[in-house]
Amino acid sequence: MFFRLRLIMRVVLVSPILLGLSCLIFLSAPAYATDTSILVYGDSLSAGYGIPQQLGWVRLLQQRLEEQHLHYKVINASVSGETTSGGLSRLSATLNEHQPNIVILELGANDGLQGLPLPLMKANLSEMIVKSKKTGAKVLLIGMKIPPNYGPKYSQSFTQKYQLLSQEHKILLVPFMLNGMENKPDLIQDDGLHPNTKAQSMILENIWPQLKLIL
Repeated sequence: MFFRLRLIMRVVLVSPILLGLSCLIFLSAPAYATDTSILVYGDSLSAGYGIPQQLGWVRLLQQRLEEQHLHYKVINASVSGETTSGGLSRLSATLNEHQPNIVILELGANDGLQGLPLPLMKANLSEMIVKSKKTGAKVLLIGMKIPPNYGPKYSQSFTQKYQLLSQEHKILLVPFMLNGMENKPDLIQDDGLHPNTKAQSMILENIWPQLKLIL
């Protein structure tokens, strides 16, 4: 009886210690045990058109996050040739599927190249920003420029739409993802439009400073 009483007392004394250890283990579990993700939602510039996807800037972003022990999974839902209208039509389903913490919105270039109405482009981007923020995601808007042969008025208005969206929705903006690549044919593919593999790290460097503020 005395032996059994000592055993019971020992269990009673030890149990709080074990409980404390189990709580400590639970609380010290890494934060990345929960899914955190970045959704890249763009066109051919993010889809890696004409280059191996593992060499594109989106993949380079995933590598950088891992190197800096920032535990995000990067999901690339970019589609070559996508306009803002096409992007808007599939955004709700994409957000529901992936439930991202951050959305990198990179659309509009094809609207500009096709000469589509800029008020429509702005309205589509605005609705995509609103939809993304409603899910709780933070949005980083990626700005673009179009060639001057579309006319200075159209080109300037195109660029200004991104600035206005950034101000209206109070979100961060990368003014021009291809900054530093203008008039450098060694960084552009033979089609004269899409950046090649050498340019992908430059794209990431253009995006990274603003993205880092959100992470």
